[in-house]
Amino acid sequence: MASPTIFGAPEFDEPIADALPPGFLAVLAGRSSSGAPTLARQFARAALGRSPVLYYTTYERSDDLRQAFRAVGTDPEALKVVNLADEYYERVLVRGLDVARLRERGLSLEDLASDGKPSRPPGPFRLADRMLSDLAGIDAPFRLVIDSLDFFFEVLGPKDVMKVAREVRHCCRTLGGQALLAVHAPRHEGSAGELLNDLADLVMELRSELHGERYRQTLLLEKVAQRPDLARLVPLRLGEAGFEFGDATVAGR
Repeated sequence: MASPTIFGAPEFDEPIADALPPGFLAVLAGRSSSGAPTLARQFARAALGRSPVLYYTTYERSDDLRQAFRAVGTDPEALKVVNLADEYYERVLVRGLDVARLRERGLSLEDLASDGKPSRPPGPFRLADRMLSDLAGIDAPFRLVIDSLDFFFEVLGPKDVMKVAREVRHCCRTLGGQALLAVHAPRHEGSAGELLNDLADLVMELRSELHGERYRQTLLLEKVAQRPDLARLVPLRLGEAGFEFGDATVAGR
């Protein structure tokens, strides 16, 4: 079986891909200002034409995200783009406001029927189930991106976020799928961050530091499956089609 493609850059992929299982879970840490969304989109694009690609955004506008794909020559219709934050807002927050307004007016939900609206409210919107239901309809290798997982931590709490991550990993290992979970916040409650890293096969941190008048990005490979010898610090350069990878150095040296 061929080694999995990661970012579509052979100089980066080949040294570490052999250490990863065909179906793997990756975690990418890095503030959005460091370019983490660009790298997440690059991960998604690398699998187009090979397997179904699902891209879940929780903070970008859908139109902006589609435009970002078009800017690098990718048709956004070639992958499934889902804005979980918008769906959560429409299905949970807006509905909560509607119910609050009804109660202020002394009306009940049944009173909506007199306006020609359904008397029964729609079922509850479960953020995790919304995403996992898409995976349930896939029976072949896939690629999935969540950018970012911070929204899940805010809405669900650490325990439920870990449940989502475990289910995604199970789907990856069962079907040979590959998933990347982006995390923008530096720390999360308790040991959730450490548990997430323990669960992942590939753990990366995108760093951005000011050198003179320009920012330079490096990608730290913290974990590559069970191969600590593959830990690396990789210099990056932002090109027209995304990040380009330079020569790696052994992390810590």
